Amino acid sequence: MGGSSLKEFYWDLNPLTLLVRSNRDFAETMILFGYMVVFAVFSYKVTMILVERIKPAPDAVHEYNRRKVARMGFLLVFGIAYLPVIFSSLSLLPTVLGLAGAGIVISLKEVWLNMVGWFMIMGANGFKVGDRIELDNIKGDVVNIGFFKFTLLEIASDPRFEQSTNRLIHFPNYNIVLHRFFIVSETMDFVWDEFKVYLNINSNWEKAEKICSQILHEELVLAPELVESKIREMSKNYLVRLGKTTPIVYTSLEPEGTILMCLRYLTPIRSKRLNRILISKEILTKFKNENDIHIYTH
Repeated sequence: MGGSSLKEFYWDLNPLTLLVRSNRDFAETMILFGYMVVFAVFSYKVTMILVERIKPAPDAVHEYNRRKVARMGFLLVFGIAYLPVIFSSLSLLPTVLGLAGAGIVISLKEVWLNMVGWFMIMGANGFKVGDRIELDNIKGDVVNIGFFKFTLLEIASDPRFEQSTNRLIHFPNYNIVLHRFFIVSETMDFVWDEFKVYLNINSNWEKAEKICSQILHEELVLAPELVESKIREMSKNYLVRLGKTTPIVYTSLEPEGTILMCLRYLTPIRSKRLNRILISKEILTKFKNENDIHIYTH
């Protein structure tokens, strides 16, 4: 009697028996699904072994691409083939749909975050193509914004130059949701920059300060009306108080026994390196003619 019961138990768990049975309960459906998954994996492994023996891949790249395409093909074929089996019992349909929906939401978490990120980018506090942003210590100009990712033209990490490396970097949009980022937009496309010059302690610092101030005011000063216009534009979305916008020279005595001349000025972000070159040339030219001003060299 016990052997007959055990035989019936194994017969009830036979995959063919479960497949033809129309009134399966939830446990039997899950067992049948497990059988089908094992069969799909076994079929994929056998197929790939036969393909590799009949026509081996010439290199690792071809093998990777072949396996990737084969996996997607098997998932598609077996997924379509198994749908009638899974949904054959209408009483299990709500349960299966609930489990499938939960799995889809979890597995596609990054897709949903990318969509949320896209809406944030397109919002009032986002950015647009042409803006310069910094994200995760990477700086670049936005050259494309897609529904799932955006692309930056990378800027060199050295803050003194702001020069393009000519490399494209793709960011999934969810980075905007998960990380903080910095924007330099066309609305306010200038930043504060500081240029430092060290002088020997016996230099005529008053004269050096006057020369540096003259260079800033004659060569680099931004039109006040341009600055005011930019601030008014930004004030539509932000409470901006930029304060003093004219260039200034700060002079300080350093612990090493040197004099530091710090030139602080507003510059268009894309002219940062050009302005540094201009300042350098002007300082070298004017200091060269002064016998009492000596640039400190380490």
